[in-house]
Amino acid sequence: MQDFSIPVSFLHAVLRYAPDHGLNVEKLLQRCAVPPKILQDESARVSARQYADLQTLAMREMGDEMLGYTRTTMKLGTGAALSHWMLHTRNLGQALKRYCHFYAMIERGLRPQMFLDGDSAILRFSLWEGQTQPEPYVFEMVMFGLHRFASWLTRHNLRINQVNLNYAAPAHAREYRAIFLGAPVTFAAGHCELHFNRDLLQKPVRQTQETLELFLRNPQRNLLLSNYNLQSWIGRTRSLLRQNMIEMPTLVEVASALGTSPKQLRKQLSDEGIGYSELKEQLRRDVAMQHLANPEMSVEQVAFLTGFAESGTFIRAFRKWTDFTPHAYRKKYY
Repeated sequence: MQDFSIPVSFLHAVLRYAPDHGLNVEKLLQRCAVPPKILQDESARVSARQYADLQTLAMREMGDEMLGYTRTTMKLGTGAALSHWMLHTRNLGQALKRYCHFYAMIERGLRPQMFLDGDSAILRFSLWEGQTQPEPYVFEMVMFGLHRFASWLTRHNLRINQVNLNYAAPAHAREYRAIFLGAPVTFAAGHCELHFNRDLLQKPVRQTQETLELFLRNPQRNLLLSNYNLQSWIGRTRSLLRQNMIEMPTLVEVASALGTSPKQLRKQLSDEGIGYSELKEQLRRDVAMQHLANPEMSVEQVAFLTGFAESGTFIRAFRKWTDFTPHAYRKKYY
C-alpha cells in the first residue's frame, strides 16, 4: 500500500501553524522531498510516504504532536507513552478504555469516550471545558490515528459501520472514503463518533513489546503503510493489480486470484466505497505520479509501467487526472 497518494490539502493542514512556531515551510517540504511549488496547486497529490514524513518532521520541529491545533501542546512522546500502556491489555476493549482514561488524566487534545449501545460500540470525540471547536484536521488526524493503531494492535482490519462528524463537509470530503475505509459519513451531526460492532472489543491484542518498538521508530509511516491494510478488499485488489500493471489483470482474473467471483468482488469493493474501475484508475494515477518524480524515467516508460499500450492514451488519462500533461506536471513540480 505504499503507492497511494494524498491530496495537497493535507499538506496545507500539516503546515498550518508551522510559521507560528518560526519554521520555514519551504525547508520543511524540501527535507521531505516535496517540491514547495506543489502547494500552489490544490489538485496536486503526493505519496503517502512524503505526507507521513512531513507530518513526523513538523511534529518534531514544533515539539507538538497536535501540530499547534489545540490550546495546549501535546508534548513529544505522549503518543508513545499511550501506545505502551495500550499494548499491555488482553483485548481491544481494554485498550480503548485505557485510551480514554489516558486523555481524561492529561486533558489534552480531544476528549474521547466509549459508549455501548446494543450491538454497537461508539467512540465519541468531544472537547474539554473551555476548548473552542478545532478545525476538521484535528478530528481527521485523531480519529484516523486511533482506528489505524487499533487495527495494528489487533492485526485486524477493524470495520467502521458509521462515522459522524459535527462539522460541514470540507472541500476534500471525498477523501474520507479512504480515511475511514469506505464507511458511511454523516456531516453536521451532533457529535464526532466512530461506530463499530461491539464484538470487535473482544479482538485480542496481538502485538508485542518488540513489535511496538519497531512501530514507534516511524509511527506516522506505519499508521499509513502497515500491511494490515492489505486485509481490506481495496488493499488486496490494489496489491494484486500493482504486481502486474504492465499487463493489467481483468476483473475476472483478479476475482479468481482472490478466491471470489467478479460479482462478489464488485460488491465487496462497493461496500468499502469504491468501484473496480475507479480503483484501477487511482492506482495508475498514483504510480504514474511516483514515477514522474524520477527525472531519469521517460514519459514513454511511465506509460508502459502503468499499463498503457500507447503514450498518447496515457497522456490523455493523466491530463484527466491532474489537468496537466505528464511533461507539464514534471516541469512544474520537479
